[in-house]
Amino acid sequence: MAHHHRSRITAVSLSLCVALLLACGLSILFIPRPSSIASRAQQLSDARNRWLSQPVAHYRLVLQAPSWCRLDVEIQREKVVHVFENSCPTSPRTVTGLFDMIKQLDSTAETIFCAPRGCECTEVRYATASYDQQTGYPQTIRLRRDRQMNWPMLWSFVVAHGVPNCLTPRDIDLVQVLSMQPIS
Repeated sequence: MAHHHRSRITAVSLSLCVALLLACGLSILFIPRPSSIASRAQQLSDARNRWLSQPVAHYRLVLQAPSWCRLDVEIQREKVVHVFENSCPTSPRTVTGLFDMIKQLDSTAETIFCAPRGCECTEVRYATASYDQQTGYPQTIRLRRDRQMNWPMLWSFVVAHGVPNCLTPRDIDLVQVLSMQPIS
């Protein structure tokens, strides 16, 4: 009887390990590959250079930051001169301020954080951005959190709580530029 009980525990443990490895393996197939720090820095530099090469001294910027609020400002020589609307929790930003925001968010891209429930999963956080092809201003800025299993902490977590969800969550929309209009 004791032999049968041990065989059952071994089979259940083995099944759990196989299921965990399969879940991890399959999740890797569906996770978009993160861009490298160097490629993001190059994209930011290229976009900033496009912006600086054809200086727009006076413009109106309308954006959502985050998605539930709206910011509509007039900017002259990278200073906010008039706020038409601001239902956002943050102060108005200029295009230069958006570039600075991306750089600041990417400054921790090599730091490994514990995921919110504990250190059974770790994550790195960085900005992903898209830029206007002609003038270079940032059109969207998102925060990405790439998660991975933290193998040294995993077994104790599984025993106490079950299999953790270390799937990468959806990106957080931080800024979406609705329009950037030069003013003559």
